Amino acid sequence: MTADRRPTAADLADVPGWAGVVMLVLRAATQLVGIHVLIVLGTLAGGVVAGLAPAATAARSLTAHLADGTAGLAMWREFWRAWRESFRRANLLALPFWGAAVLLAVDAWAVTHSDGAVRAAMGIALVVVSVYAVVALAYLPVVAGEFDDPWAASVRYLLLAPALHPGRGLAILVSLAAIGWVYAVVAPVAVLFGLALPVLVTGWIAASALAPAGSESPR
Repeated sequence: MTADRRPTAADLADVPGWAGVVMLVLRAATQLVGIHVLIVLGTLAGGVVAGLAPAATAARSLTAHLADGTAGLAMWREFWRAWRESFRRANLLALPFWGAAVLLAVDAWAVTHSDGAVRAAMGIALVVVSVYAVVALAYLPVVAGEFDDPWAASVRYLLLAPALHPGRGLAILVSLAAIGWVYAVVAPVAVLFGLALPVLVTGWIAASALAPAGSESPR
């Protein structure tokens, strides 16, 4: 007599024809919904500001092996374990980004109170810096959760990542734009998947840049 166990993605892949594909897609979609809920809870648990970075890092730990079928209580436990373990490091790595966010907010306010050529120039600079920061931020969950380099080296890599990997940066931007378009057109999808889908897609793209480095991030 064998013990009961939850079917894995490998088991579902053995289901013939479209039935197996549909089961895999539904399983992944269900897990993404669960990950989105966990991100919200993790963000709130850290008082939003201190919770967002570790929540995204913990979500990355789940989406990194989404296909192997971690669900239910197992997914809950893994998320909170990763959230606690990455809390300090993720928040320290996020500090420059929070600082940049404040400066960008001030710059945005300044743009609205300027006019003419100055406003146009400031507006372009604001967009460029914002886009660069978004791409750099996509690497944070991977670097925070999967590498243990010193803070200075990790921050240096995060700030240089968009310049080091321009092709992947473009892929991240295109992916986020596509996800944003889908969310805008089909609002229920945004409600169900929230940040889980962007973390999944951008994490996969960012991790591909770090994969050749083995156990340490590029210097």
